[in-house]
Amino acid sequence: MELGLFQQQNLSLVMTAELRQAIAILQYPCYELSQFLQEQAVENPLIELSESPAFFNNDKKKALQKNKTNQDGDVISMMQPAVVSMHDRLLFQALSIPASDEIGSIIRFLILNIDQAGYLDITEEEVKKRFGISSGTFEKAVDSLHQLEPAGIGARNLRECLLLQLKSLGMEEDLAYRIADNHLDQLAARKLKQIAADLGTTVQAVEQAADFIQTLDPKPGRKLSSHSDLGYLYPDLSVIEDNGTYKLAINDHFTPKVQLNESYAHLLKSKSSGAAQYLQEHYQKLQWLQKSLEQRKNTLIMIAKEIVSAQQNFLKRGPEHLVPMTLREVAERIGMHESTVSRAVKNKVIQTPRGAFELKAFFTAKIETVSGENASSQTAKLAIKKVIEEEDKSRPLSDQAISELLASKKGLSISRRTVAKYREELNIASSSKRKRYS
Repeated sequence: MELGLFQQQNLSLVMTAELRQAIAILQYPCYELSQFLQEQAVENPLIELSESPAFFNNDKKKALQKNKTNQDGDVISMMQPAVVSMHDRLLFQALSIPASDEIGSIIRFLILNIDQAGYLDITEEEVKKRFGISSGTFEKAVDSLHQLEPAGIGARNLRECLLLQLKSLGMEEDLAYRIADNHLDQLAARKLKQIAADLGTTVQAVEQAADFIQTLDPKPGRKLSSHSDLGYLYPDLSVIEDNGTYKLAINDHFTPKVQLNESYAHLLKSKSSGAAQYLQEHYQKLQWLQKSLEQRKNTLIMIAKEIVSAQQNFLKRGPEHLVPMTLREVAERIGMHESTVSRAVKNKVIQTPRGAFELKAFFTAKIETVSGENASSQTAKLAIKKVIEEEDKSRPLSDQAISELLASKKGLSISRRTVAKYREELNIASSSKRKRYS
């Protein structure tokens, strides 16, 4: 070993800022891409964003015409309604509860510590320490809190939530109340015979009570959530049926168009300006951004074309006819790396005549059939779901029986373990928990 200077040639991939930007843009769904472009326009004075002409003409033109028509009309009708949160609704209700100033303060504090599901998200010790109160005063405040609507709001656990709802229905003496009070864990495990033995009643009566308990709301806070919290789906691509053929369209009207701000165009040609270097650097960033957007668009179109071409039966006949595809197969067809395809389909949505789907939903595992052809995992899941829906509920099929039935009737070669895996992904309980006694 010795110290010295040596020359050596080697190849390495340098992750430039431009390449990182292109990768990030490829992964953005259209609504996130729009936000990203807004941020870039703030940082780069050369970037000017404009609405898509089609989007502007179809939607915003109507809005402008409507506003123009209403300029001399009722101004109040043009105002957006205020957003009222769950906590605001509960605080308003609390005004009608007769309570002392101390209890009222505690109730308001408890309301502000209710999570979006409707449960009290603070411990008794924390409240007692904050207000310096006894356990009796705390319970009195909680009892007052439980008078609010909907029933079950402010519960400390699922058991209390269900009991509050049953109590509001006047069912304290019913079997359902006794089950929710003392046998909730056994009910979750569907140990109906054990519950019936403990309570001295029939399995059929326990099953009917369990059915009623399932109609209760385990998350009452959702009833008070604002509709403004709902998410809206913005598909990146659309498949349109036209006389039996399917055409592909990219929904770039949701994304603003990136172009050069003409106010700075003349400065780019001036070499005497002291800001020339600054403008040139930002102009290069603008060009890189435009190039990355074009690459994203072309990549999405190529991938979507392969999907539409392969999924003709799915588009015509439904999800049970989904053809299995892999990322590698599509990557080889379009001449790209598998990782590029994986990034491109991430968080992207495509609108089809059969509904809206994530692009990644079309890439499923292959399952062998008796005929030697391949079926998709989605086809297998739908087949499992249908078999379970048609089974005798008094004698539900085991995973092994479902596996054998799919092989004999549907020609799908699926192991018991795979059946169990797909059943759990479909949120279907095991055979022991699906058993019905009445």
